[in-house]
Amino acid sequence: MTPSRLDDGHKKLILDASILINILGTGLSEVVLKGLNRKVMVDEVALREVTIDPFSRKDPAEVLFGLRKNGLIEVISMESEAYDLFIGLTGGDPPDDLDDGEAATLAQAAFGNYVAVIDERKATRIAGLHFPGVALLNSLDLLTSRDLLLQNGRDAIADVVYLALRYARMRVAPSERQWIFDLLGDDRARECPSLGFRGLTV
Repeated sequence: MTPSRLDDGHKKLILDASILINILGTGLSEVVLKGLNRKVMVDEVALREVTIDPFSRKDPAEVLFGLRKNGLIEVISMESEAYDLFIGLTGGDPPDDLDDGEAATLAQAAFGNYVAVIDERKATRIAGLHFPGVALLNSLDLLTSRDLLLQNGRDAIADVVYLALRYARMRVAPSERQWIFDLLGDDRARECPSLGFRGLTV
């Protein structure tokens, strides 16, 4: 029914900036976050990288304030051990260095028993090598979760995925693209450059 790996054991999620941007890109961030029914956090460093609401093309401050006020996201800061790890991750030698938001997200996950939700391939690779105990998910895992599917139906999930692709240019792994193509259909898939439509089978 869905490619989502989000399961009942994933109780606490910490989102990288790109994940939050993808959720904002749906224009339905409250619906998505309420539907996940989990504790959702973002590090203050990663939050600073969210500089525009991709759906409205406006400053995201008002939307983010509402999400925080309603308890849908919690902004956290690093303790000393996590901060030391953060410094190491940002100061690594290429190609094993990370940007600030990704490093903060992984550092928090490593010390806070959170599930790290990250789309970037380099960050995912580094996490798998150096933090095998950290559970990793991506945007699609959240937007196609079974909870959202059961609550809202397949058509609503298709809308959410389409909007994230269309407005936030959500990244999708090649292995997941055929499923999304089947979900969206030909016309909508062609409107989403980040989907890599030409690489899909028809």
